Amino acid sequence: MASYKISPVAEQDLIDIYIREFHKWGEKPADDFQRQLISTFRLLVENPGLGRSVAIRPQLQQHDVAPYVIFYRKFSYGVRIAMPVIFSF
Repeated sequence: MASYKISPVAEQDLIDIYIREFHKWGEKPADDFQRQLISTFRLLVENPGLGRSVAIRPQLQQHDVAPYVIFYRKFSYGVRIAMPVIFSF
């Protein structure tokens, strides 16, 4: 069964996103958004071609979860959330 792995940098980014959302919107919305991100990781495992290619790093794909962008890479086991989940302006 395919799975996802999260790089240490992206893991820290997820923590930072939770804290930012918690301070901005409160606990329940922060929890809900964290669940949405995790659901998106699972969606990318099931559909690794869903994202767009990254021009400067062809091995990476990107997928938007407004207001953030997830960068990931396809592997035989599934996907790796490879780069920080960044804020999209």
